[in-house]
Amino acid sequence: MNDDSKLSGSASGNLRLQRWLLRIAAAISFITLPAVLWPRQCIEKLSWLTGLGHPPQSALLVYFGGGGTYVYVALGVLLWLFSHDVVRYRPLVLASAWICLLGAPAYLWIDTQSGLPCWWVAMDSLSCLLFGAAILWACHTARCRA
Repeated sequence: MNDDSKLSGSASGNLRLQRWLLRIAAAISFITLPAVLWPRQCIEKLSWLTGLGHPPQSALLVYFGGGGTYVYVALGVLLWLFSHDVVRYRPLVLASAWICLLGAPAYLWIDTQSGLPCWWVAMDSLSCLLFGAAILWACHTARCRA
């Protein structure tokens, strides 16, 4: 059953927005898939592209690089699945939004402690903040209209 048929027609635009936001976030998460398969090479290439210099090649760095990106891909799959029925998965969609909102200051702290450039810190923390806020806004307005 389609999400739009479960709620009034006036709310369908917000459900559509929720679906697209979730799918965009999932697609962005899927970009990290090569780092799951080739973490060492991806760490080297990303470090070179961003001008951070040659990274130390330790087993722990490669483990965290590959394992961390696996989590991104797995969460992307979940977001993609949630996007197919945002009414049914509403509690999980809302939880994802709140997790992203909490992730904004977490990324700000982690990136600052890591010594990453300001543009990277802004990219990480602001993208989490904006995505979480956008999903919450889309969920709230849909609930109010239902």
